[in-house]
Amino acid sequence: MNDQDKKIPVTVKILNQNYDIFCNENEKENLFNSAELLNDKMMKTKAEGKTIGLDRIAVISALNFANDSLDHKNITNTLSSTIKQKIHSLNEKLDSILQN
Repeated sequence: MNDQDKKIPVTVKILNQNYDIFCNENEKENLFNSAELLNDKMMKTKAEGKTIGLDRIAVISALNFANDSLDHKNITNTLSSTIKQKIHSLNEKLDSILQN
């Protein structure tokens, strides 16, 4: 087994609670960054004061992340489509120029 594939224990803190998670060595930094982002999102949800209970805060935060992810996906798809159209248009112009 490659050292990068070896599972290591990592402790992350979310809403003042420690969670022990095993991950690959090469995923450790991403896990810390993800936990920090999740903690920030959950702290904001908790600070709004409308949601009580850790499970409800987690669900609302997960829904916010899902919404952000869908927004990002839609923006990415729109940009990708626009770029493809521009490339197609440039290819047509180049073909026209090269034929003359």
